Amino acid sequence: MKSSPSSPLAGILLSLLALASFALGSEEAEKAKTTVLITGANRGLGLALSKQFAAGDYHVIGTARSPGKATELKEVADEVLPLDVTSDESIQALAEALKGRTVDILVNNAGYFGPTKGLGPGREKSAQLKSLTRAEVLDCFAVNSAGPIFVTQGLLPNLLQSEHPKVVMISSRSGIINKDSASGAYGYRISKTAINRAMKIMASDKSLAKCIFVSIAPGHNQTDMGGNRPNLLDPDESMALVKTRIEELTHQHNGRFWYYDGTELPW
Repeated sequence: MKSSPSSPLAGILLSLLALASFALGSEEAEKAKTTVLITGANRGLGLALSKQFAAGDYHVIGTARSPGKATELKEVADEVLPLDVTSDESIQALAEALKGRTVDILVNNAGYFGPTKGLGPGREKSAQLKSLTRAEVLDCFAVNSAGPIFVTQGLLPNLLQSEHPKVVMISSRSGIINKDSASGAYGYRISKTAINRAMKIMASDKSLAKCIFVSIAPGHNQTDMGGNRPNLLDPDESMALVKTRIEELTHQHNGRFWYYDGTELPW
């Protein structure tokens, strides 16, 4: 006996077809989203930037050395993956986890100031030359300079699958060579100068001409690294502007250094 269109069985079948169609549509919509991967996204500027992109309907992949502890990031990002930017094995594991997938925007945000915090009232003073150690300098280079280089290398196949790939180095005005600044923080400042130079070399590489490479200085924000003085920037506000800067990037911006507010910075 055939079921009439108005029978319960027909209604169930129509509901199942509708659900399948919705699921397929949702999957296609998710695939159509621009994918942004942000390193060091479990706190500070990385977390604030993840929130901005998530609110903008991007597919957000955040990385953290200990994803299990990245509770707040898990509430924001679509995916939270493990990554230690100083480890070749960890970078390779990330590349394997994302094999065959497109990454449209890579934000190399993971950073390290050094064993002492930033300067300012009530803060431990940054190391001076007389107390500087080789380990401090090399640790800063490992995270701030070599880290972004090799993460970019590892994810290059994913980036080149994108129609408009963008690679952003979160740098600092402390890396500007001719900028007057307080003494100390040798490892941090030199390592930021180095990543700016590395970005410039990538931007000039003809084999990478499809990509846009820039450095962005986010300003001095209220974070664990930057301190909590009341005159510092609010990460949510500054990262909203950084997101806008990234969205506006074209090949005319390639190889250049920008402040979060859109001002171009000298080297």
